[in-house]
Amino acid sequence: MNIEKHCVIAALKDIVCSVEHDEDAIARYFAPGYHQEVDGKELDYAGFIQHMALLKKLTQRIELSLLAIAAEGNTVFTHHQVTVEKKDGARTMIEVLARFTLLNGQIVQCQELTHLISGDHGDRDLGSRRE
Repeated sequence: MNIEKHCVIAALKDIVCSVEHDEDAIARYFAPGYHQEVDGKELDYAGFIQHMALLKKLTQRIELSLLAIAAEGNTVFTHHQVTVEKKDGARTMIEVLARFTLLNGQIVQCQELTHLISGDHGDRDLGSRRE
C-alpha cells in the first residue's frame, strides 16, 4: 500500500472515527494550510478543527466503511459510508466521495461530495457543519 493511501486511511480511522476531539492527532495528519470543500462549502484548517470538535460534541459513535480507495501519485480517492450515532440515539448514514491531496506526508486538501442515505434530513450537512 502506498504511503498516501495509508495516511488517508489512518486519518479517517484516527480522526473521524475517534470519539475524542484531539487537535494534536489532527495536526499529525493535516497540514496547517489544509483546505476542504464539502458540497460547495469551504473549510480552512481552523474551520476543520471546529467541524471535528462539533461532531464529537454531537455524536457518541462514528463508524466508517471504506467501499473503495484508489491512489495515483499524491492523490487518493475514497468512496466510503459514515454511520453516525448521535448522543440522543438518532442514527444517520452518509455516503462520501472524496479526493485527498497530500504533500510531505500530510493531507493538504480534500474535496468531498456527500449524500444522506438515511437519518434526519437536517443532518445532510454533517460533512461540513461547524455550528
